[in-house]
Amino acid sequence: MATATTLAATALRLSEAASRKDSPEYDSLKSLFALLSQLDRDEVRLAGRNAGSVAVPGLVVDLLRQVSVVLDRGDGVVVSEVARELTTTEAARVLGVSRPTLIGLLDNGSIRSHKVGTHRRVELGDVLAYRRRRISQQREAYEALMAEQDDLGVYE
Repeated sequence: MATATTLAATALRLSEAASRKDSPEYDSLKSLFALLSQLDRDEVRLAGRNAGSVAVPGLVVDLLRQVSVVLDRGDGVVVSEVARELTTTEAARVLGVSRPTLIGLLDNGSIRSHKVGTHRRVELGDVLAYRRRRISQQREAYEALMAEQDDLGVYE
């Protein structure tokens, strides 16, 4: 867990530096924000002076863009690790539900879990798969509702 503390501490220092106009990071972050807002996510490369360059994966570009937007508006960012195996509290937080709601999902088999002693653990992949299924179901329900409104001629 030492890495998570380091990540959080670094993110906190960066958040503080981004809000101080006299810090060297302030101008760099403004430039990064401007650059990222103009680029397509598939055209970003990271180059080192003598180490060559590498294409930055699109999801990392999206993450950098989101972080730079938050820092640009003066808010802070905290970064932490997410383990592959989560406690029920951590899994509930990832899903944005209460722990009792998560326990219900585990009990009815919507998400797989296993026991470690007397405590349940949930695989991160299973939690993310459930979240994807839930979002897909919500999208389908919304589209069905919109189609029904169109059929009935209901407009706002």
